[in-house]
Amino acid sequence: MESNNRPAIPAEVRRRVLVESGHRCAIPTCRYIEVDVHHIEPWEKVKKHEYENLIALCPNCHRRADRGEIDRKSLRLYKANLRFAHDRFSKIELDYLFKFYRVVNCTPYPSCMRLLYERLIEAGFLEVREGNNGIIASVENGVDTTPVRFHVTPKGREFVESLGVDEL
Repeated sequence: MESNNRPAIPAEVRRRVLVESGHRCAIPTCRYIEVDVHHIEPWEKVKKHEYENLIALCPNCHRRADRGEIDRKSLRLYKANLRFAHDRFSKIELDYLFKFYRVVNCTPYPSCMRLLYERLIEAGFLEVREGNNGIIASVENGVDTTPVRFHVTPKGREFVESLGVDEL
């Protein structure tokens, strides 16, 4: 039992909420790794622990939600976007999409990195800009190792911003 006679969140439900967020705060601009499981609609109102009403928040964002600085509608949107992103892309794919979003002139990457970002490219969120840009083309053991640059497309920027990370 938790305090004030509230039963503990069932382990399976808690695990599902934490896995959904990658064991990080669900607020995209935060992503802190120490998290609590927060009721979107307050426990006092609903008196139950349902997955759809739970979201992982760091202690700071949890307090902000309790004070109303992060409203319930926003929390529901974060959860919906998180569920969509979690089901579609891996954590590393999203981390790199966020990284590329913040960078105006991407650093050259080996062309083999394209494999890592293939689903983001297929979704239209990233595009590959080839061309040497002053870099000498390179082939080693029959493999093209000429660097390429990954850029976030307008569709990718819209997706990132819909997750609430336009202030990264």
